[in-house]
Amino acid sequence: MKNGMKIVAICGSAHKGNTYAALNTITDDYPDIDYKILMLKDLDLKMCRGCYTCIAKGEHLCPLKDDRDMIINEMLDADGVIFASPVYVNSVSALMKNFIERTGFEGHRPRYYDKYAMVMATCGMFGATETNEFMKGLFGSYGFNFISSLELQMGANTEEEKVNNHKKTIKAINTLIDGIKKEKKYSPDIGQLVRFNIFKMLSTAFKEHFEADYQYYKDKTQIPSNGKISSFKNGLAKRIARKALGDLSGE
Repeated sequence: MKNGMKIVAICGSAHKGNTYAALNTITDDYPDIDYKILMLKDLDLKMCRGCYTCIAKGEHLCPLKDDRDMIINEMLDADGVIFASPVYVNSVSALMKNFIERTGFEGHRPRYYDKYAMVMATCGMFGATETNEFMKGLFGSYGFNFISSLELQMGANTEEEKVNNHKKTIKAINTLIDGIKKEKKYSPDIGQLVRFNIFKMLSTAFKEHFEADYQYYKDKTQIPSNGKISSFKNGLAKRIARKALGDLSGE
């Protein structure tokens, strides 16, 4: 960890309401942390065109020129990242979904294995669990180590609810901060390992189509994680990947 702790929050709320207020807990209660909230609604993040250029050829060739790279650089420079979204129709907001689509290439070529992360979902009644699991799955494929998760019910708007939510928020943030301070090494889970091997095999078999992936994977024998990977789990992941792709492994 660098001198001083830096945390950046990516907020998918369309207004500065409950989600933004919960994120401000860090600003209010942890003044010594270098902390920044990036409100997607206030940034220039154009809608993904689905051209697939970032995945096949490289993100630098994306035809859209906006704040995407600025957000990525903030995440790369941070010790911890909080992904926060209100629950819209049992899932993330459109703003957060577009952010995921615009950075989808990170799932093909992950580079956040030394970053700690937290997910936060706010809802009136239902869907927070599903929303957090969705974000953990997606951003986990980018390499993030998720060590904290927060679900906030904000439908009643009573004093009791506010006090309870504040306690839950502090607990989740403390878990994130503690993990960053300890610099704990996390071993990739089996899903991350399988995904790595699948993309490596595909990039080898179709190197002319997946040019960017091929350049990323060609010199890597295993996932570039800071945590230890057992030979059993690594071997199992390779077998699962080969079975999923049949004869396309290229090995």
